[in-house]
Amino acid sequence: MKTPEHCTGLPDIRHAIDTLDRQIIDALGLRMHYVKAASSFKPDQASIAAPDRVASMLPQRRRWAQEAGLDGEFIEGLFNQVIHWYIAEQTAFWLQKKSKAV
Repeated sequence: MKTPEHCTGLPDIRHAIDTLDRQIIDALGLRMHYVKAASSFKPDQASIAAPDRVASMLPQRRRWAQEAGLDGEFIEGLFNQVIHWYIAEQTAFWLQKKSKAV
């Protein structure tokens, strides 16, 4: 993948964007594996949401975005959606594991 400065046309740009999007999706998939693994350490369904953890994560993601020159408000909102989706997925996974164990 060429750096933005070395791209010679839209095909180079589109290839790089597609490559990056694939890496983002792969990273989200890996994150999901960790989220599901975390369910093994959750004693009950109520502990999955971890509101204190979420409350500390969102401002941190905002700061990271700002440090990277991105819109912190947008990234915080994006991660809010991402985190709540993972919480829902982890809850479903936890319940599924629990029902199989009974």
